[in-house]
Amino acid sequence: MEAKLKKLSEDDIEDISNFLSDTIERKISSSLKSQKEILSMDISINVLYPDEKGELDVDASIDIDLDELSKLSNEKIEEVIDESYLELDEYINENFRE
Repeated sequence: MEAKLKKLSEDDIEDISNFLSDTIERKISSSLKSQKEILSMDISINVLYPDEKGELDVDASIDIDLDELSKLSNEKIEEVIDESYLELDEYINENFRE
C-alpha cells in the first residue's frame, strides 16, 4: 500500500505541474531528430487537488504543431504522455508522500 499523500501547498502543486510539463517536453524533444520539427508546442497541465477522493488528479494535454516532414505520430505522443505520468508517480512518491 502506498503512503498517504501529504498536504500539498500551492508551491508543491506548482512543482508537480512543472515536473510533468518538463518531463513531457524533454521526452517529446528526445523523440525527434531535430527540434526544428516542432513549429509550436503548448503543454497544459491541470491539477485538481484535492479531488472528490482527497487525492491528486493531474491531467496533461499537448497541443503540438509539427513540420509536415516530422515522423512523430500521435501514438508516440500518447506513449510519451503515459511514460511521463509514470515518472510523475515516482516523483510524487519520493517527494510528497508521508
